[in-house]
Amino acid sequence: VHMGSVSFSTTASLDQHLTDDATAVKAAIDALVATSLTNLEDAILQATAELANPGDGHDRLDGESPDFMVIITDGAPTASNGPLGDSADAKVAADAAKAAGIEIYVVGVGTTSGTADYLKNQIATDAAHYFDAADFGSLETILGGLASCQAPG
Repeated sequence: VHMGSVSFSTTASLDQHLTDDATAVKAAIDALVATSLTNLEDAILQATAELANPGDGHDRLDGESPDFMVIITDGAPTASNGPLGDSADAKVAADAAKAAGIEIYVVGVGTTSGTADYLKNQIATDAAHYFDAADFGSLETILGGLASCQAPG
């Protein structure tokens, strides 16, 4: 298993290259700090670029391992790189990632019904790839289910 971490606010940042070092990934996640904006487009673009860069020493060498993206967000896009608009740009990035063979799981944390519908229908691979979490404290069960390849209950 290789995992990485991309954080996003006004822009996205690759915080941890793909690695099999679970401690490094946990440290990158633990270092995250919530800020105000949600540039989901840039996050998807950064993660897609990392997954699409074979031979850089970060990904598995077999070239046949499936690529997955797990997006955890508490809101709808409020920033983008343009030109279409925040939500439309994020959808274009998600569609491109899916076309490249990346499965996208989305966990909406404390979202409104409108935001949840957008994330489920426009960003996630399909409705079965979307999960609602009431708050950040309830993420563990959902993420544990995804990590064990079982739909969280």
